[in-house]
Amino acid sequence: MKQYHFLTLTALLAGVTLLSSCGDDDPEPVIVPPTESGLIEVDGGGAEYPNTAFIDLSKGTQTAVARESWDLAFATGSEFKVLINGTTGAMASATGETDINAVSAAGMTSADSAALVLSHTNPIGILHVDNPSDPLSSPIISAVSANDDNNEVYILSRGASAVDAKPLKKIRIIRNGEGYTLQHADADATEFSSVDISKDSDLNFVYFSFEDGIIDVEPGKAAWDIAWSAGTSTTPFPSAPNGTLAYFYQDLIFHNIYGGAAAVEVLEETIAYEAFIEGDAIGLSFNTTDRLSIGSNWRAGGGPNSAPVVKEDVYYVIKDAEENIYKVRFLSVTKDGERGKPSLEFELVSEE
Repeated sequence: MKQYHFLTLTALLAGVTLLSSCGDDDPEPVIVPPTESGLIEVDGGGAEYPNTAFIDLSKGTQTAVARESWDLAFATGSEFKVLINGTTGAMASATGETDINAVSAAGMTSADSAALVLSHTNPIGILHVDNPSDPLSSPIISAVSANDDNNEVYILSRGASAVDAKPLKKIRIIRNGEGYTLQHADADATEFSSVDISKDSDLNFVYFSFEDGIIDVEPGKAAWDIAWSAGTSTTPFPSAPNGTLAYFYQDLIFHNIYGGAAAVEVLEETIAYEAFIEGDAIGLSFNTTDRLSIGSNWRAGGGPNSAPVVKEDVYYVIKDAEENIYKVRFLSVTKDGERGKPSLEFELVSEE
């Protein structure tokens, strides 16, 4: 995990001043003010976009994590919910069985297998993914019941979108007091492993990898505001269930709806980025429930006939968990023509 710091001179000098004013007997904590402005080159990892980059505007930092480093995310709030890794195009199917040893890859039909491929040619893929905009509102794995008999076995595709495909898994999750127990095995195995997973209230999710166990992925619950990643998104598609097609998209921007961040798009023709000040934030309708309200809207083009470019007629206003308000403008999609290295600038317009 890598962190990059882009503190402004103002923030650094303020921190030094506070440190020098505290004596050895002074118990008062050092309070570093939020970063006032900065420029960030997002560490998406390059042309194959292997990373998710979590950005904390108040510190001017980012944390880059390999998209394929995790498989399941266990919610830490009062509900018992588990997400699959949409950043790799992961998908899952309920089997109707509660005995994990009764499930095998051999029991899957060709249609079952085809359903777990995320592509523009799979109209029912939307029925096998978490809701990309608000995963906890509609996860593909049903909320884990206090009654073990209600918790099904799922076949899990770990995703093959810009990552190497891995063998299918079978998983079953039950409650373990205030935590979880995960039962898992390769889909054709006759024995399974179990691991207990405790909730951690400092995090939005506890992440699990089949190779590495419990791992660090997101920073702390409110320690990031926006994240750049590739991942599962949706688009209108009349012949798909609910008229929605699930597909894989590069250059998505999530904002941290589960950690208290909010976002809103502003048109340059309404008020120019350079002119936007604190008072202009009054009356804006900040979105706190759709983490893809920025999503792919910050860029245009991309595909067989056009290269992606930044939209120059929009920017975004981000409110973090501490009520600091930033304006954010994306500057580029690529660096020297290479994808996976976009850049943005940000400026504090209101400090709590």
